[in-house]
Amino acid sequence: MRRVAILGPPGAGKSRLARTLADALELPVVHLDRLYWKPGWVPTPEPEWVSVQRRELEREAWIADGLQEERAMPQLWFDAADTIVFIDTSRLACIRRIAKRRLDAASGPETPADCEPAPFYRAIPKVLRFIWLYPRAVRPGVLAELARREHRQRVAVLRNDDDVRTFLASATAQRGALGESLMT
Repeated sequence: MRRVAILGPPGAGKSRLARTLADALELPVVHLDRLYWKPGWVPTPEPEWVSVQRRELEREAWIADGLQEERAMPQLWFDAADTIVFIDTSRLACIRRIAKRRLDAASGPETPADCEPAPFYRAIPKVLRFIWLYPRAVRPGVLAELARREHRQRVAVLRNDDDVRTFLASATAQRGALGESLMT
């Protein structure tokens, strides 16, 4: 597991999984939101954004966090990944995590530089709408794409915290097995 693409709805736990997996596998995380947004929430112009992504894809190993269907060229990331992880958690879990993150007011490494979160009252209706529509509007396409890739790549669909723990244990065990010397 050297190139991992993680996707899912807002609040699913993508960044948390990326950081935990990166620590376990000693791989760098590519936070796409941090690369896409310039200070003040200014989007990177499309030609530059394509160039930035192609540069990041050339790395020998990575964990990509923040794949979004509308702007992150997920097909390129999917094609380059040896493992694709879809966090397919409930709407309620996503909403709970977003609310907790906003109330904690702590920004993580995936937060773009010099980008303050929008006021809660302005941001929450848009996010809630997207989360509510995600299972019908986005999820079926994601699952169909993953089904097409299952024979070529490792695909993991994680629906709850137990699935995440099992996936992390498997990834850690795989890394340990790969690191063992057969010469002893």
